[in-house]
Amino acid sequence: MRVKSCSRQESDLPTADQVSNLTAFIPLFKDPGFCPGGTMPLAEDGYPDESFLQMVSRFLDACYKNGFIVRFDWESWDAAAREYLSDGARLAGADFPQVRRLLTWHVRQNRFARDHLAEMIAGGHVLAILRRLKDLAA
Repeated sequence: MRVKSCSRQESDLPTADQVSNLTAFIPLFKDPGFCPGGTMPLAEDGYPDESFLQMVSRFLDACYKNGFIVRFDWESWDAAAREYLSDGARLAGADFPQVRRLLTWHVRQNRFARDHLAEMIAGGHVLAILRRLKDLAA
């Protein structure tokens, strides 16, 4: 099994291809049928829908492969990350390092809070991050 790593520094600027590879998820995440009502789609057994979870996994892999998971003390940044969750204006002013920190924080949270990343995708927060990333790259 290959261990995922985060060798990028948060201050490194992403390439146009790296940004494009991540923002390619925008059309899927903004589709109204993707997560009706902003909630994670569930299978008949009440567990998250398998195809949805596969898409979450593809997004997670894209974050790693494109250098958006970085080394920093994400645990001490928890309060700041939660401010981005609750304040859309703050997210609208995020720069590349802050976008990387947010994506890293969500990925790390996912290790400790089951389905965290899936819930953030379903609820639209990851879409907002990706839209900000696209704006930064323009």
